[in-house]
Amino acid sequence: MTFGETWESCLDEIRTLPSVKKYGDDVQVSMYNYDRPSYTGCVYEIECYFPTWAIPKDHKVTKALEAAYQGLYGDKRIGAADTFAMRQARPLTDKWTFSTNGVSIMGRNGIPCIGFGPDAEAQAHAPNEMTWKQDLVTCAAVYAALPLSYSK
Repeated sequence: MTFGETWESCLDEIRTLPSVKKYGDDVQVSMYNYDRPSYTGCVYEIECYFPTWAIPKDHKVTKALEAAYQGLYGDKRIGAADTFAMRQARPLTDKWTFSTNGVSIMGRNGIPCIGFGPDAEAQAHAPNEMTWKQDLVTCAAVYAALPLSYSK
């Protein structure tokens, strides 16, 4: 799904495909439920869709995270020397092009959330992902400072 689409609009797009239409009433396009038991046996049944979401750059939570970061570290990106050039080439506030639990928190429930992580985006959820200890410390400090920044 891309920003602005709904699960209904996505299903409608699939229904209008010639390869689906040629089978007429023999084909049913629908959402499926995720209902696999967890390791404890608990089943949390939910529709299996992952809505995109965005928080505006001027949203209170975005501004609070930026303020928390800048209050601790200033205006420059910091991090491991190995990733310095990559970090300097990217803006501080941007988007993620991979999925997070924000699809449920913000995408489904409309509760504002923001992502801030220790790795380069290219490393996220990748095989052989690397995370530098200092980046974890930096992230933890920003998240610790966020509630105070947000409450101002």
